[in-house]
Amino acid sequence: MTAPKFQAWLRALNAQGYDIFVSMNPINPERRRREKQDVAKVRRLQLDLDRNGPESLHRVLADVHAGSLPRPAAVVRSSRHNYQVIWHADPDVWTAPEAEDTMRRLAARYGGDSSVADVARVMRVPGFRNKKPERDDAPVQWTDHAGRPTRPDAFAHLPKVEHSLQRSPGTGRQIEGRDTSQSARDWAYAKDQLRKGVPQEKVIAALEKRRAGEKHDPRYYAERTTRKAFLDIQRPRARALPSR
Repeated sequence: MTAPKFQAWLRALNAQGYDIFVSMNPINPERRRREKQDVAKVRRLQLDLDRNGPESLHRVLADVHAGSLPRPAAVVRSSRHNYQVIWHADPDVWTAPEAEDTMRRLAARYGGDSSVADVARVMRVPGFRNKKPERDDAPVQWTDHAGRPTRPDAFAHLPKVEHSLQRSPGTGRQIEGRDTSQSARDWAYAKDQLRKGVPQEKVIAALEKRRAGEKHDPRYYAERTTRKAFLDIQRPRARALPSR
């Protein structure tokens, strides 16, 4: 992934509107999917701070400096006011359920996104740009915090949280960690309408109307969301790259 030719290819994709992600934990190379059961080992924990990002990050780092929270490996600024905190995990002692329980407790304690408490999650790669429609093409930046691999007992003081399963609309099937943000619902709506043959301009108009008063430029947001949804359903699904 760090080879110049591969980096050039990723930069070209990023410039074309693709977001660049990497799995936080290594995937079994014999598997062709990226589900929980395909994760070979737990090597990282993540905390996604999308709401009140600067304030939440300040609380995390204050607890790190106070010695009540392990030092993270890095903090990634995924857009102008959103952050991802990454901890290395000792792969010999963590199980997937322990890791996901810890990530949910971190999210509850610091106001993070509990849907990101998933060992099969992918996160943004520093050095590229966030192409999510409302993120203004922000550069993804990395700050090294030099944290060592952690163990479950380092997070044992965090309050327990009850984990509930959500049901997939229309099927009743239970799902975990589903992104239920308004942007995710807009994205799903746009793809559903486009697959039904609804013209792009009508989809744009509908999205613009439903986000009027919420977005600084709802027309621009609607156009970008619809364009990216159209491109996504036109191209074959990319295969996830295993991390090491």
